[in-house]
Amino acid sequence: MFERLEARAARAAEAGAAGSRAALAGRLRAILPREIGVEVSDDGVLLSGPGLGTRLVLDASLRWTIAGLLK
Repeated sequence: MFERLEARAARAAEAGAAGSRAALAGRLRAILPREIGVEVSDDGVLLSGPGLGTRLVLDASLRWTIAGLLK
């Protein structure tokens, strides 16, 4: 009896999560430099680029930008 309700709730939750991931990726693409790639995956949003780890360590404004969007 509740199986259909549970399945419907699961679909709604997944759609909401997918929308949130897409919105976050769009905001990141608008703010971050072009050489930093932004991809949406099932697990979240993936950032990639040459020297990204070093840039995150050295560039405080980049760290704060990303941290502010994740709230």
